[in-house]
Amino acid sequence: MCSGRRWHFNTVHPGVTDTPIWTKLPVSAGSNAPIDPNEVAKAGVPFGRAGQAQDIAYGVLFLASDASSYMTGAELVIDGGMTGGARPRWS
Repeated sequence: MCSGRRWHFNTVHPGVTDTPIWTKLPVSAGSNAPIDPNEVAKAGVPFGRAGQAQDIAYGVLFLASDASSYMTGAELVIDGGMTGGARPRWS
């Protein structure tokens, strides 16, 4: 029996985003130097820069708002065009 509730299941898929996690990822095995997300983004993001946490937050805010009330089962990709394939990805 259906309770009448409508569930919305959407997912957010961020790309290279300038957050503190990058300081915890080693550049290569045995190295503790932090990775610069903007350098990574220059190689693989068509916008040529890393996203900011605010960029992702705006997408989440949209999904939490009434503006997305008829949206469900969607994948919201916020990656500066990475999945568009306009630039080669880093190796």
